[in-house]
Amino acid sequence: MFAAIKEQHKEPLLSGKTSSWKNMMDVNVLALSICAREAYQSMKERNVDDGHIINMNSLCGHQVFSLADAHFYSATKYAVTALTEGLRQELRAENTHIRATCISPGVVETEFMSRFYNDSPEKAAGIYAAVKVKYSYTSSTVDRITHIQSI
Repeated sequence: MFAAIKEQHKEPLLSGKTSSWKNMMDVNVLALSICAREAYQSMKERNVDDGHIINMNSLCGHQVFSLADAHFYSATKYAVTALTEGLRQELRAENTHIRATCISPGVVETEFMSRFYNDSPEKAAGIYAAVKVKYSYTSSTVDRITHIQSI
């Protein structure tokens, strides 16, 4: 399940705008939940019992970084982790072979950070550099994603 916010929001917990928080919740949590439900219903209607629902997450779904601007975003990504586990448990209770997986690919340079800090490209580059040192991934990440689909 892929969802994207065209405009990134820098909204700290102490001063953020409610409308921006709602937008992040709608995209990262509600849309993902709706897509997972509809994917399951579609598989069920077509008698597919070996499907795989893969939710795209983020490192922010497992660790809160010391970036106040991203704390609410992290909360939505923690929700993705919880939703995927809840989905996995519900699928198990339904005695289906449909699987649910959450992928957190690590540091991938995309337009996200440059749009997030469009007023300070140096800050975006610095954040990528700092996170890369701690979380470096190799091409084996692609192998792991491919492996998930073969399970």
